[in-house]
Amino acid sequence: MKTLDLSLCTLVLGAFGVSFAACSAQSEGPATRPTGDAGSSGSGIVVTTAGSAGTPSSGAGAPGTTAGAPGSGGAPAASGGAGSAGAPVLGGGGSPGKGSCKVAVGAAADLAIDDLEDGDNAIGALGQRSGFWYTYNDGTAAQIPAPDPSGAVPFKASAGGHSAMFSAHTSGPAFTTWGAGMGFDFNNTSAKSCVYNASAYTGIKFWAKGNAAIKAMVKVPGTTQSTSDSGTCTATGMCEDHYFLQPKPILTDTWTQYTIDFSSTTTFGQEGWGAKVAFDKANIIAVQFQVGMGVPFDFSVDDITFY
Repeated sequence: MKTLDLSLCTLVLGAFGVSFAACSAQSEGPATRPTGDAGSSGSGIVVTTAGSAGTPSSGAGAPGTTAGAPGSGGAPAASGGAGSAGAPVLGGGGSPGKGSCKVAVGAAADLAIDDLEDGDNAIGALGQRSGFWYTYNDGTAAQIPAPDPSGAVPFKASAGGHSAMFSAHTSGPAFTTWGAGMGFDFNNTSAKSCVYNASAYTGIKFWAKGNAAIKAMVKVPGTTQSTSDSGTCTATGMCEDHYFLQPKPILTDTWTQYTIDFSSTTTFGQEGWGAKVAFDKANIIAVQFQVGMGVPFDFSVDDITFY
């Protein structure tokens, strides 16, 4: 399946109007400001930018502003071919102008990524992390919350969750090109989605519930198009085949915990249609939860942690 041509996509991040030519077939973006590519294979990606909340990272933006995360890769088309290119719309949060990346390394004791109990669009600040939630889609229908390139409406946690108060939630009708999703980045520095060193961890655990099968993906530079933040993939039509949890979790209305084991060769890997790259947990960019085309969806994610 073909991924989106990131060079065709322009992401407007938050109130700062930061532009990124990094949209891929599957998108990911920060709550306050999107960075990187977006979407899965198909026409375009819409990412929701979040705006207000957010913890500034050292050397990154001013306090109180938030940054967005990049989009993820696309999925192969049913026919086996690549999807038509398109500009994804990403959602994230506003942050200062795009700048240099900072080094961010997680410590073994800093496991919690986000329990969403603070109700904002930023993930937890443990382990030198500074990332944001966002939504994205292929632009063929209306998603809730809707991606907001202007950054005027930040991604907000929804009431109810595996934890007592809040969770990350999105819903929408069947999208017709490649689908929709939501996600967050780990190291958003000066409006740029940078790599994060997760060498101290074995994998990621999260709780989810809903009515659809989701693709839980982890973006790394080698699977991310070079026109996106931190991406190094230059294989035309072969980028955005990110590593993901296999088989895809089929959600129910009961909260269930799922585990992404970075070292597993049977439950964590690429789909196979894209450029083959080695997974390096010392260089991860973002996590995205996505549904495919033709699938009405309503799902929530909560209590995301490393382990």
